[in-house]
Parts: sequence; C-alpha cells; structure tokens
Amino acid sequence: MAVNWSELPKDLLNLISKHIDSELDLIRFRSVCSNWRSSSIPNHHPNSTIEFPLFKAPFLSDSINNITSFCKLPKHSFFLIKPPLEQQQQTLVQPWLVRITQTSSGKNKLIHPFLSHQYQSPYPFHFPHALDFSKLSVCHLVTFINAEPLSHDYMEPEKVVSVTCQGKKPIVLATLHSIFTPVPLLLKCGDDNWKVIPDILTFSLDVCLFKGKPYVVDKVGRTITFEPDDLTVQLVAEPFVDGAGGRVKFLVENEGDLLLVDIYEICLSYYLDEDALRIYVFRLDEKEKKWVSLTSLGDRVLFLGNGCSFSASASDLCVAKGNCVIFIDYMKSGNCVFHLDQDRLSPLSDYPEYFNLFWPPPEWIVKSCISS
Repeated sequence: MAVNWSELPKDLLNLISKHIDSELDLIRFRSVCSNWRSSSIPNHHPNSTIEFPLFKAPFLSDSINNITSFCKLPKHSFFLIKPPLEQQQQTLVQPWLVRITQTSSGKNKLIHPFLSHQYQSPYPFHFPHALDFSKLSVCHLVTFINAEPLSHDYMEPEKVVSVTCQGKKPIVLATLHSIFTPVPLLLKCGDDNWKVIPDILTFSLDVCLFKGKPYVVDKVGRTITFEPDDLTVQLVAEPFVDGAGGRVKFLVENEGDLLLVDIYEICLSYYLDEDALRIYVFRLDEKEKKWVSLTSLGDRVLFLGNGCSFSASASDLCVAKGNCVIFIDYMKSGNCVFHLDQDRLSPLSDYPEYFNLFWPPPEWIVKSCISS
C-alpha cells in the first residue's frame, strides 16, 4: 500500500522540523509540499550576523552588560556541491567546496574560500552565475561566525560559535583576545544578557559546539563542557599525562566523534618545511574521559581555519586519499596541507586535487549554470 507522505500528522512534522539544524535542510524540508511547510517551524536561522559587544581592555566583568557599542559579526558557511550521480564515477569530475555568507538584506553571497580579513588572497575570484541549490546536490559542512579585526581600542573576539537546537533561541559562546588580561569566556543564551562563565579554563585554546553543547579545551588538553542554563561545569577529558601540549589546538567534529588537533612549533610566518610543525590528532573517549591518540584519519580530511573547523570524506571530495589536515586562511604562508602519514606540511597548491576543490569552479558547474 502506497504511503502519502504529504499527509503526515502535523505534530510529527513540527517535531521533525525542530531537529533540523541546517538552514538548507530546513528549507528543503519546508519545500516538499504545503502541508509540510505549514506544519514545520519557520527558518530558525533568520539572522545573518551576531551582534557582539565591544569591550575595552582591561576587561571588567561588572560592566559586561553596560556596553553601548557593538559590532556585527557575519555568519559564513561551507557547502560541498557534488556532481550529478552519472558523473561521479568519472575520474576528472570533482565537487566544489564553496563559502557563502549573507548580506545585511539576507541575500546569500558567494565569497572566495581563501578570503580572510588577515591575508589578501592572491587568487582571482569571479563567478558571474547564480547557483540554484534546489537543482544541485549540496551538502552543508559547517556554519561559523567570522570574527573580524577591530580597532586596537577594543578586545577582539577570538572565536565565536553559535548554535540553534530544536527551534530554541541560539546559544552564543565567545572568547576574547587581549594581551593585558586572561581571556574570558562569554556566553549568551537567546535573549539573555551576556555573562562571564566563572571558574572555567582561563587559558582556553579552542571552543566548539558538540552534540549541541559548548566544549572548551585548554593548553594541556583539559576539556570541559557546561550546561548553558545554569553553567554547571562538567569535566569531559583529563589533561594529557605529561601535562604538555602544543601552542595551538583545534576541536573538530568528525563522524559523531570529537577530535582534538594538537599543533606544535608554529613558525609558519617565515617558512614552510617539514620541520615547521608537528601535528597530533586525538579522539575524545567520553566514557574514560581522556584523549586517545589516533595514528590515522583513514578516509577523512580535516579542514581547519580561522574560526572554523570541519571534516569530510575523501570519497565525497572525490580525491584519491584522506588522512590529512588542510589549513584554510590560517597561516601567513598560505593555505597548506599536512599529510599525517608523511608528517609533512606542503603548500596546498602543490596538490591540485585538493586545491581545485576550492578554485576554479569545476567545468560541470559552469555548464549547469549556463544551461539553466
């Protein structure tokens, strides 16, 4: 007996829509039919920017909500546009990794994937065609807040993350950068005031949202999470046994696991060679509350950059192998790739199969835009 999916109960459709965190997926869900559209929640990602308070150093927690000056931090997203099924088996056909932001009027805007506020991109960028996601196979990889530089009079937001879960107001978590004071961690839930999270890791190196909750790691690997409602702190990983750790750390979700990328010897402002840095990757063992070392990422590729981190499979990217880390807009020396099996850092441009994921756009994309 055939099932008429358009007649699903309204309560069930509403419940399903509340669990869709991707804006693109929610749009597709609401586009199925009029019943699905009327029964589901509206877009719960309506704001293209985060309004962030401007703090002057030294930071005074007592005056956190007396700030009258704000800046707007735009949201950016990475999407993977896959070729049609009939072309995916062709060796020379690759998907396209695109970076999109929203203008103040709410319109989507395609921007250069290597474009950063810190470094001027040397790569030409011009794509005069409109991308119709409804006619393309598109996978949403990550949405992040692009923390842009401020005047020297203010403490810069070093990393800002935001998530909306099950139709609720967004949770915003932010760290501030200052050479004068320890870096405070700020939290804002929905329409609540900004608040400083007390007794938390003073020297946090990265923050992320994992399974809908904020996670924070410090310089020795100690990792905590907390409940946004009452700020109850929970230890999720003990420090590394030797108490050591690299100067830079990234938290990244990978196939339902939380990974920690620990980076040593960052001297990349001046040169690129195999001795420039070492990278170690760990997986969070939630039961044992510790970081477990990984010797290989298998088919996975990690993408790390200013304010964002995400992962994808080599098969989805249509590249020969994974087990590598790609840095986007992170170092002055350019965009780089680190192969874990070779323990070596190289310019991304040395590997066309990775570099061409970003630019230029694949020929099949251009043809599909022209034909439509």
